[in-house]
Amino acid sequence: MRLLVVDQSLILQWLVRHEFPDGLEIASAQSLQEAEALLAADCPNAPHAAVVSLPPARLPWREFHHRCATHAPPIPVLYESCIDADAGALGLEPGDGYAFFLRKPAARTELRSALEALLAISRAFAACGSDGNETAGPRLSAEWAPQQRES
Repeated sequence: MRLLVVDQSLILQWLVRHEFPDGLEIASAQSLQEAEALLAADCPNAPHAAVVSLPPARLPWREFHHRCATHAPPIPVLYESCIDADAGALGLEPGDGYAFFLRKPAARTELRSALEALLAISRAFAACGSDGNETAGPRLSAEWAPQQRES
């Protein structure tokens, strides 16, 4: 399983590596341009899922997200943001496809739970050979919020 981590500071990459030390290949990008280059990679090298730490800047995330949602199989994306806004304010529409949102700062258990859900959806897409068609496989909501684990 290959996870693309997009974060200018690399802190999110460190957290993901710490939470998932084995069995998860991590590709990192520090900019939207680097992330798009990794998405353009040949299919065997493309990521299965992506987690993006949104910077407090206006970038064309909708285009990035569209590329992920229309990939075959779709690449689910977890957006982590300290921006107090909804998906529409970030330029993403609910009909755009496969996105989760997590507000920063998130507890590590919340981040882990969100990543586990993201990877599970990615595995389901790969298993069913989903082409992004709503009837072909799972569909994520742009308004998803991770559930806290029981202690």
